[in-house]
Amino acid sequence: MKCWGMPGLLLALSAAAALAAPGDVLVVAPEPAAEPWWQRARWQPKAQSVRGVAIRRLHPEWCAAEAFSRELLGNELLGPAAGSPLDGLDFALEGDFDGSGRPQVAFVGVYRRCAGEQGLFAAIVEPARERPRMRFLVEVPNTPSALATVGREPDGTLAVWWCVACPNGVRIEFNRETRGFFVAGPATPRR
Repeated sequence: MKCWGMPGLLLALSAAAALAAPGDVLVVAPEPAAEPWWQRARWQPKAQSVRGVAIRRLHPEWCAAEAFSRELLGNELLGPAAGSPLDGLDFALEGDFDGSGRPQVAFVGVYRRCAGEQGLFAAIVEPARERPRMRFLVEVPNTPSALATVGREPDGTLAVWWCVACPNGVRIEFNRETRGFFVAGPATPRR
């Protein structure tokens, strides 16, 4: 038997926690197996910042959030064995969504309010060296799906889908008069 001492024990426990972290953040129930994983999944967001933005800057009533990514979900849930649910969409897009010539990042994820409410969100941030600028945030509480995606409409407008392979998408447009983004209505139905 090896005696690791307190530093060795802490190192071993830290490594074990890192391996367990994805399972702690997303739990997928095995049943009902006929339903896709994103309808059987439950998020337990823990992150205090997403894409370089502190949670409290995204929303002052949030206690935790997770930005979706291919790395977070893994090939087991996103690859061919899972039916490739992204189907041309993604979790984040970079672009000039307001016509200013400055790059912005649109991304989706899951949030948890300090009061317990949980749901999906879409955000647009403008990266900056010192502090990213929040441009837009929309929340969708208590969704039946554990997955959201972003993509482009045929005309190039940003769109967010609140589930996989469903028509529940919305267009996110920029209003030059108010100088702000807004939900402009339903997205073009996906085939």
